[in-house]
Amino acid sequence: MRHTCHIKSFKPANSTIYCVELEPEHPKQVSFAAGQYLEIMLPGGEANAFSIASSPRDTRVIELNILEIPDQPSSQTLFALLRGKDPINVELPLGDCYLPEDLSLHPDVPIILVAAGTGFAQMKSMLHEMFARQLPNPIHLYWGNRRAAGFYHTEQLEEWQRKHTNFHYHLVVSDAQESCQWLGREGLLYETIHHDFDSLEPCRLCISGSPTMGYATL
Repeated sequence: MRHTCHIKSFKPANSTIYCVELEPEHPKQVSFAAGQYLEIMLPGGEANAFSIASSPRDTRVIELNILEIPDQPSSQTLFALLRGKDPINVELPLGDCYLPEDLSLHPDVPIILVAAGTGFAQMKSMLHEMFARQLPNPIHLYWGNRRAAGFYHTEQLEEWQRKHTNFHYHLVVSDAQESCQWLGREGLLYETIHHDFDSLEPCRLCISGSPTMGYATL
């Protein structure tokens, strides 16, 4: 379904990623599941897809985390649109990878969310919903970036970890350099997960990121 949205805010989350908040003209007509995405319609008729990062329980504001790619014309067209004051058109909900309404797991089953880069947005929406449902399961977020500068919204993760004793997040850098003084975990996401879990057989996993990362992790 197509919706018209106003741009509420457009702020840098780090040096390359922007946090965009959209206000639908008719929020009561908007619905999506945690993990789904939308498409922003560009002036030329093209569509750019982005995971929704906000909670499906509050559709007054829709959050997106968007990577700017300077050398890509469609990215520049998109960012010119987002920096403007005109309303934009979006199509949603889209996507088959989301948290099901009838999710029924034994409380001891670990839930592992694996994200790379802006793949965190999809997991952020799922986490909002898991906490709203008060799931008792152990929840682990593994979020990877090439460098430490790629992470953002870490204050939100810290707050969630303090508030929810069953939630644990793991920031993993794959290309750590001495100059960045990274003191956290290093390596590839799947290696880090294997280090923490002897077996993934009892776990439920969701992966979000580039196709290369997704297939490598699988």
